[in-house]
Amino acid sequence: MKTAELRGHLEEIEITKEQMDEYVKCSKDIFYFSKYFYILSDEGEIPIKLREYQDRIVRMLVAKYYDKNNVIRNNRIIMMGRQCGKTTIATLYILWYALFNNDKTIAVLANKEDQAKEIMLRIRSAVLKLPLWLQQGINPDRGGWSKESIGFDNGSKIFCAASGSSAIRGKSVDLMLVDEFAFLPEEEAKDFIKSVFPTQSGRKDAMMILISTPHGMNEFYNIWMKAISGASSYVPAKIQWYEIPGRDEAWKKRMIRDFGIQMFQQEYACLTGEHKITVRSEEGIELTEPISKLYELWMDGFLR
Repeated sequence: MKTAELRGHLEEIEITKEQMDEYVKCSKDIFYFSKYFYILSDEGEIPIKLREYQDRIVRMLVAKYYDKNNVIRNNRIIMMGRQCGKTTIATLYILWYALFNNDKTIAVLANKEDQAKEIMLRIRSAVLKLPLWLQQGINPDRGGWSKESIGFDNGSKIFCAASGSSAIRGKSVDLMLVDEFAFLPEEEAKDFIKSVFPTQSGRKDAMMILISTPHGMNEFYNIWMKAISGASSYVPAKIQWYEIPGRDEAWKKRMIRDFGIQMFQQEYACLTGEHKITVRSEEGIELTEPISKLYELWMDGFLR
């Protein structure tokens, strides 16, 4: 496929020495590459400007980590509240990885297929804003150019699917993003890890990235707890609500007023299921329960 903004399959283009130097710099440094990266926003397509916490997460993605036995920890688990720009971080890293690594397969998964396609839309939009000399040609034999997949002439491929589907089963994937993993049904999440993780762990340098808002005590919570103890291949990171520009104490009070303390603590403060907090019902009854239990009561209409 070829458009004015998209490099065609095996298309040769003229490139200057300055552009070649830029290409090499981009291939070695994701932050240098980011100056060519555009994102979709309310104002349209704009150049990315990483916030401090986003910069921290990107550095964590590209860094090498080892456990006490000097065994590499390839995987990442990132806990983030609502509207923290996690899609921006994911699309930047995925596109950089795909463009500058040959013959890699990248999976973009989410608990809903439409959500995975939304991430792919942002990746495709970013590709179209790149200068042709920084792009790879689109390879129809590696997935072509569609809502579900992108195939490049360097042999790398990005595809998306629902994380609960069979699309990923048995496939060899080098980089796997699973968005909102905590919201998968519990048995589905366990089955996913059991079926996918052995394949991943058998590939050298393969990485799985779990990004989610916490959602009670579930498989995401179990993986998180092992990660923070250092007893797994996952490196943990958490983004707090107050790291987001514009979120101050006044904003916090509004969120608690509108949605309740238990929703705020879990969906914005990223307190996990084992944390206990005290809330007061409309009848004046005080309850001290784990967030996971309070969330269930709120969803069932017992707390407002």
